[in-house]
Amino acid sequence: MINGHGDDIHLYDGIRINFSSNIYNHFDHERLFCHLANQLDHVSNYPEPAPFGLEQSMAPLLGLQAEQLMVTNGATEAIYLIAQTFRRKRSAVITPTFSEYADACRMHDHQLNHVYNLSQVHNDYDIVWLCNPNNPTGSVIDKDDLTASIVAHPDTLFVVDASYARFTQRPLIATSEVVFHPNLLMLHSLTKEYGIPGLRIGYVTGNASLLDDLRRQRMPWSVNQVAIDAAYYLLAHSDEYEFGLSALMSERERVSRQLMAIGGVIVWPSDTHILLCQLTIGKASALKEYLVHEHGILIRDASNFAGLGPNYFRIAVQTPEENDELIEAIKQWCWK
Repeated sequence: MINGHGDDIHLYDGIRINFSSNIYNHFDHERLFCHLANQLDHVSNYPEPAPFGLEQSMAPLLGLQAEQLMVTNGATEAIYLIAQTFRRKRSAVITPTFSEYADACRMHDHQLNHVYNLSQVHNDYDIVWLCNPNNPTGSVIDKDDLTASIVAHPDTLFVVDASYARFTQRPLIATSEVVFHPNLLMLHSLTKEYGIPGLRIGYVTGNASLLDDLRRQRMPWSVNQVAIDAAYYLLAHSDEYEFGLSALMSERERVSRQLMAIGGVIVWPSDTHILLCQLTIGKASALKEYLVHEHGILIRDASNFAGLGPNYFRIAVQTPEENDELIEAIKQWCWK
């Protein structure tokens, strides 16, 4: 795991607005917190060694059988379990993307290659790792193109991280469709869907035999009881976490236009609430420090993503008022 990965708010005091993680920060968690407070006596006992009870409850909601789903300690546990289970394989990572795919492959002695699109995938690769929708670009690979590639390479395992699926209007491979592809594993994140990164709860879906291989590698009790209780609550009360996706996508377009209008900032096209930005002058690290210390605003310095340079940063669009503060602060930095 690299330094500067993800949300590093713990390094700073006085952050008022956090754009640095890909979390939508405006869900109301009050009822969830009250529920968890009433469940705290559960921590006096061990959770299930593997959260099979939760898997049985989740599976019908996703159109799956319990053996086609495995709950994990965030999507990250699934990434490392896959790399461990299929250690020393030939892996291709579609770049730029989340660093943990490559880090997990290095940890488990994969022969690692970086490619930049599906057209570079060929049968020499045992595993292809991709994030769809992608972090840090926010882009989505066309569903038909991705499906065609999975079908065209039946001996290659495709690991598709769908953690940001809730934040796009583009068609994606549905969770219930994963069972039609024996060479596909999909990663999912309640962390991202419900804005609860501190609880570390995710799941992986796919062919039952592939998941059996993963289960044989996992540590017991990797998912803690508080996270399990939270997941039960969220699945039963998902209506409390509705938000206006169309409005959020419109706001993303507005923010993109306003940032481009500053001069000195290039914004990559996005299909989600994530925006990857490139400075034409200065470094992202300098902009980040300025925003922290002068405005209490945190962005993600994206220079440590493979394939990106020191002038890249990433934001996740928030409320119009917060976005306006960010735009004005970046304008001040660019024009100073």
